[in-house]
Amino acid sequence: MGSDYFGPLGTTNAAGYYRLVVPEGMYTVEFRKYGFATSRVEGVKVGSTARIDVVQKPVANPTWSLEPPKVTITGVAEGDTVIGPISVRVDAHGPNDIQLIYAAFGKMAGAALLTAPRHVVSDTYTTGTFSIAPATYGVSGDTTFEVVVYDINDNRTHVIYRVFVTPGVDGPVSPPLAPIANILVDPLRGVLIGPETALAVTLGKQIAFFGLDPAAAPPGANLYVELRWRRSPHDLAPVTGDGYRIYRRLAPEADFRLLYTVNATGALAYIYRDSTPDLMVGLTAFYRITYFRGTAESAPLEASATPLPTWDVKLVSPADEVTGVAHLPTFTWAPTALVGTTQFYQVRVWDTPHGGFSLTITALLNATSVTYTGIPGTGFERLQPHRMYQWDVRAALGIDLDANAVSVATNFGYTPVFPTQVPWEIFSFTTGDW
Repeated sequence: MGSDYFGPLGTTNAAGYYRLVVPEGMYTVEFRKYGFATSRVEGVKVGSTARIDVVQKPVANPTWSLEPPKVTITGVAEGDTVIGPISVRVDAHGPNDIQLIYAAFGKMAGAALLTAPRHVVSDTYTTGTFSIAPATYGVSGDTTFEVVVYDINDNRTHVIYRVFVTPGVDGPVSPPLAPIANILVDPLRGVLIGPETALAVTLGKQIAFFGLDPAAAPPGANLYVELRWRRSPHDLAPVTGDGYRIYRRLAPEADFRLLYTVNATGALAYIYRDSTPDLMVGLTAFYRITYFRGTAESAPLEASATPLPTWDVKLVSPADEVTGVAHLPTFTWAPTALVGTTQFYQVRVWDTPHGGFSLTITALLNATSVTYTGIPGTGFERLQPHRMYQWDVRAALGIDLDANAVSVATNFGYTPVFPTQVPWEIFSFTTGDW
């Protein structure tokens, strides 16, 4: 990290933290770590209260260059006033080929699940000239225009320009409404997770398409908070200069800060996922969601969530590759920890000779075993003799409605509400005689 007259270096302490005291001004910050790609941030303004999240990914190939891409942006610059759509071009080059170029107003753009909408191109050194409108991002007043570029070695350059977007015309405002749709309903067990405004989601396994966003705690997993709300009564149709502002305060903090802005489109319902890296297991996050039009802003809709830890499921019996298993077997598993106030499970048996046909065993709450009782009147009244099968725990969810949180150990085709979480273990077994 340095400037024309100052070039300090920072080394982390045992807890991974460090602090640099530098004169006010504009800086470029570069992060290098053994085994990781280089992460470079241009446009860090020391002396402001703005927060910047830095992403540093493991290097894709240690023999390739660790130089981050050089980025050139035309059509917008630091300090610009933006009235409407602008024409922008982003060019990037470096020792490695360019993998991805992202651009957005008001945020650090990345993977679609967490940062849509954004402009994105892949496998090319330039975006060409494209039009981008601040109204698409719901930004107004002081905000940012940000570009993120990755090369094929996952070296990264993040460029930040502070701009001013002329507010739209003031109009009537009213708070957004709490959701009414249930988040997760099981056909047999009913409502598992009701209409929560905030829901903390912990995933037990790293998901690749989250990799372009900050990797929230705990390490080796993904953690985010989903916010859901219904539109403000005054959000009836697309209006230039209106949107929703999301503010957040973590439990130790005294004040709320602006976290994100969502464009108002007149949609019946909205969703936003907060994946910032300071989310932590057991640390309550408080949110306020407001509706604004021009410079007018409503009272907030408030919510909170406390993330749960990760956990997993170990298969016990039938053991892997065991033979002589009963035709109505009992399946037993063991959670690595009891997470949440309710543990939901669903077990699946694969009939491997039939090309992957599977039998799903009834949904279970707070149980660690289930006996296959067959499907009367079908060819699956019991398992067939001398036949190989496989079994796994298709779904394993730890739910705590008081904390507004769920920890997903496994979600192998059970629900599209959460990303896929493939089980660590799938056991094979062979049945015995009649």
